[in-house]
Amino acid sequence: MNSRTKLQQCDILILTGSIGSGHTSVARAISEAIYRINCERTARACSEANNLALPVVRRASSKNKEKKRVCIVDFFSVFPAFLTEATKKLYFSALKLSPKIWGAVFDQTAEEKWALKFLNSISAPLAMEKLLTLFSRLRPRVLVSTYPVWDILARKAWNEYCGGKAFPFISVITDSITVHSSWISGNPDYFIVSNPDTKTALKNLGIHSRKIKTFGYPTSHLFHKHHDCATFLQNKGLSNKRKTLLLILTTGTKTSKIKRIASAVSKSKLKNLQLVIVACVDEKLKKYLEKIAWPCPVYLTGWTNQMHEFIHGADIVLTKAGGATIMECIASGKPMIIIDMIPGQEIGNATMVQKYNLGAILDENTGNFDETVQYILDNEKLILKNLKAQQKPNAAENTARFLLQEGNARLAKK
Repeated sequence: MNSRTKLQQCDILILTGSIGSGHTSVARAISEAIYRINCERTARACSEANNLALPVVRRASSKNKEKKRVCIVDFFSVFPAFLTEATKKLYFSALKLSPKIWGAVFDQTAEEKWALKFLNSISAPLAMEKLLTLFSRLRPRVLVSTYPVWDILARKAWNEYCGGKAFPFISVITDSITVHSSWISGNPDYFIVSNPDTKTALKNLGIHSRKIKTFGYPTSHLFHKHHDCATFLQNKGLSNKRKTLLLILTTGTKTSKIKRIASAVSKSKLKNLQLVIVACVDEKLKKYLEKIAWPCPVYLTGWTNQMHEFIHGADIVLTKAGGATIMECIASGKPMIIIDMIPGQEIGNATMVQKYNLGAILDENTGNFDETVQYILDNEKLILKNLKAQQKPNAAENTARFLLQEGNARLAKK
């Protein structure tokens, strides 16, 4: 296991998967919310104690060290390095070589549950003992998963660790509308979903509504805060009088699509635009983008941990239909143009953008680029209203409070 698992005991353990950014960003958002709630409670307790001239008593573990409320562990850190690297390489290679084949595999595995069971069974000899060791070391009362591939194995280890105690296993679903059966494979006690459409999809898979909590998609509180867009643009050498397009290019976006989008932008007849590109792609593609003779001001950068500033600094976000980015745009109130989607896996996310008119979807050949941008500019007020209606700014906090409540309830029953 990596250094992230070498942590002190915790109340809530979140298992996630470092493949793409969505699963880990949700885990971090929940963890941040738990931390904020814990700080608020500590501050309130201190204030009340000061008012009453009483000492502040802090709960401690048996080793006289304060027990942390939450820990995040990457599923991929539990498995041997050769297996995790092979899994990631296979996934990204499949997307690059033939997204349609990957989409067919995604749909097939959603219908035929034996494939997922087989994957978990062959992984068990390599990971079961490590999961049990992890649970015994951290001693959580609540287990959360934001990455469902190994939930069958996680549930088996969790049941063995609990030894008959009713400690809950909770799944936080990071997709919308389209729900793969892997999300229910570990038989979670509760599901946390983004919206009523996703709740309906779960019910269609046979999940009782009492097990489904529609709290919204947990995003970092930074996406809900106001940001100084003018200063952001000025620091990037751009103008606050132009409409800013933010183009987010991730490793899941096809190279051919990136080149077609670049060509469409460079040939655009639209006026008064400027472009910000966050290129989380290989160096070769980044150099290709740097050499283009753009018809408008452009700022190009690689991966950033300040994505909230980039999204808030834009008027329109051009992005792949990843669950996290779409929800971060909704939280920030920014219209989207979906430039690509992983077949099967991201169809539901794109469907949500289209169904609720939160932006638009670019044609496969990008020939409608100007029309798509102009549509959003012409309907900006309506789209902004629709985005606001979809926002759930307290999603991370509500999720965190529910997890803390479950943990405290199980402690009271001990």
